[in-house]
Amino acid sequence: MKKAKNYSQVLQELEETLEKMNKGDITIDNLEAEVKAAAEKITFLRRKLRSTETQITKILKDIEEEEPVDAETWLHND
Repeated sequence: MKKAKNYSQVLQELEETLEKMNKGDITIDNLEAEVKAAAEKITFLRRKLRSTETQITKILKDIEEEEPVDAETWLHND
């Protein structure tokens, strides 16, 4: 079973591909496949960023909407 890659892994792979391109280490025969794979990685990274942003926004909204807790009641609620 194939393990799902995370953001950091995909970003690292993309950086390695870009480095190869900048050095001219990708042949014209492989260029199309490498560019297509890079585009898929960019799409994955963008989706992950959007998803993370949405989740963080929701968490912060939930925190803001919580009723304030009386510190005295909370501390002595044993």
